[in-house]
Amino acid sequence: MKRGLFSTTTSKKKENDADLDITPMIDVTFLLLIFFMVTSTMQATPEIDLPVAHHGLGINKSEQVTVSVLNRDGIPVLMAGDPPAPEMSLEEIVEYARNEIDGGKSGILVKASGEIPTGFIKQLTQQLQAVGEIHFYYAVSEQAQ
Repeated sequence: MKRGLFSTTTSKKKENDADLDITPMIDVTFLLLIFFMVTSTMQATPEIDLPVAHHGLGINKSEQVTVSVLNRDGIPVLMAGDPPAPEMSLEEIVEYARNEIDGGKSGILVKASGEIPTGFIKQLTQQLQAVGEIHFYYAVSEQAQ
């Protein structure tokens, strides 16, 4: 076999070597991605219809700090304890919870009306986490139909 600058050698391709061109697959993937991005709708706070719980474990309410959240004309109202209870600001609720936890309570029970936005409950929980390492329990009353 002659080897030189311009000579070519032909080698047989092994039958086990298979070339797979994945460029069309990548194109289809990008087209699907663009399609779903264009056709999907974004919702800031989706409406969630939670099913009624048929089974669950109860808690000892006397060992928990109770914080009630009621809907008064579309405005969330915080109360220390079960209604009727004194209305408090978020800072006062955090201080109330801190005092109760220091007094021997083991967790926080947040009781909320069904009309309260989930974002407000999340904000309340984040503020109450400053109290310390405690358990949170949530109770939701039915939404008015």
